[in-house]
Amino acid sequence: MTTKKRTDRKTTPTPPGKANKPKAAAKKETRPRRRFKASQKNVALILAGGVGARANLMMPKQFVIVNDKPVVIHTLEIFDRNRQIDEIVVVVLEGWEAVMERYIQYFDIRKVAHMVPGGNTGQESIHSGVECLRKHYAPDDIIIIHDAVRPLVTDEIINSNISGVLLNGNAVTVIPTTEALLHCDDRATSTRIINRYTTMRTQTPQSLRLEKLAWLHDEAAKRGIKNTVATCTLLIELGETVHFAKGDTSNFKITTTSDIKLFEAYLNSRRN
Repeated sequence: MTTKKRTDRKTTPTPPGKANKPKAAAKKETRPRRRFKASQKNVALILAGGVGARANLMMPKQFVIVNDKPVVIHTLEIFDRNRQIDEIVVVVLEGWEAVMERYIQYFDIRKVAHMVPGGNTGQESIHSGVECLRKHYAPDDIIIIHDAVRPLVTDEIINSNISGVLLNGNAVTVIPTTEALLHCDDRATSTRIINRYTTMRTQTPQSLRLEKLAWLHDEAAKRGIKNTVATCTLLIELGETVHFAKGDTSNFKITTTSDIKLFEAYLNSRRN
């Protein structure tokens, strides 16, 4: 697996008549460059490796344009602006790396440091990201794993995840279950109720230190666990306790074309 280190950045052109005044041009920057911490870093691992089969679209849903931007850029901008996030690693659908790179440059996403191709499953894509993280970050760095197709995540949710890792060792974003839940085996009938007050609905981010994340994937390989659906489920499968961070109903995952319309409606309501 190869890792692409991003070193180029879009720069602001020097205005006419300012060619000999570099200091004046530097003041034109609208946003300060990121400042590195001396010790532990907070690194966002953005998962943009899905094919979006359920959305039945002509392209992967993370690249669908909504209000003049791809969905993944809406997501990346939130992490790029967050003051607690130091760097971003993107796991991208194989074959779409060049497209992602162009979008990152065009929309001036400054914190993306590495980009790697994803795998055939969510677990494989996270594992691809883990191998990149091992090479470039310290064991005690905090990794904030987030779906590229959850573009309405908030700073409060991200910061709560980081605080949760510092306090408990991991943080899984959740919201309460409000609907009636029925157990079924055949996807068609049910004879058993599940108590909704004993369940929580998980979202992303799901966060932990790199050392623990790497251990999870190493241990899963040893035990033959190949297709767990999320980091939180892998933690539980390996006997760990997960700790909750407060999510929000607006932090939904774009899965269908209806979700894309809902996301667009959210954006338009904010404009108004």
